[in-house]
Amino acid sequence: MRTILIAAALFAPGTAWAAPGDIGCIEAKLGAAAMQRIGDGVVAAADKGGNPASALDADRDALIAARAACRTAGNWSPTAVQAAVSYTQGRATKLGAEAALRNDGLDAAKLAATYAALPIQDRKSLIEKASPGALTAITAVTSNARMRRHLLLFYSALAAIEFYPAEFAGL
Repeated sequence: MRTILIAAALFAPGTAWAAPGDIGCIEAKLGAAAMQRIGDGVVAAADKGGNPASALDADRDALIAARAACRTAGNWSPTAVQAAVSYTQGRATKLGAEAALRNDGLDAAKLAATYAALPIQDRKSLIEKASPGALTAITAVTSNARMRRHLLLFYSALAAIEFYPAEFAGL
């Protein structure tokens, strides 16, 4: 079946096929140090009430270069590029949020299991705007605002990692 889809994509004018394995291309080109730096920056910006997107500033040139290289190599559509960037940001945010949760004395593995137990609509809501069910799950863990913020970042990152690959694969 996959061979048929690939062949159809190759012969259809103006389409770009994005295989699920390719979504990690940007992360691979950035490297572990940049990913951790971005994730830590997202957490720091959120803690200061700033714009988490500013966490990309230090690695903006590397991110732009990685995005361009992956788009060219994979013949990605603009929509596929956006899904891959969002996935990469989720992966980086997860790294920063895990470190913050450890510093808060929380167990990221247990919290990931709690996330996985949420209904799919609550998990998916974390990509855009957290549903009441997702927010209830977060407030059930802690009443500390800083810890809740870290947990929300962690859950949002897990949602990005869970849902963007399927979107990417369908482009």
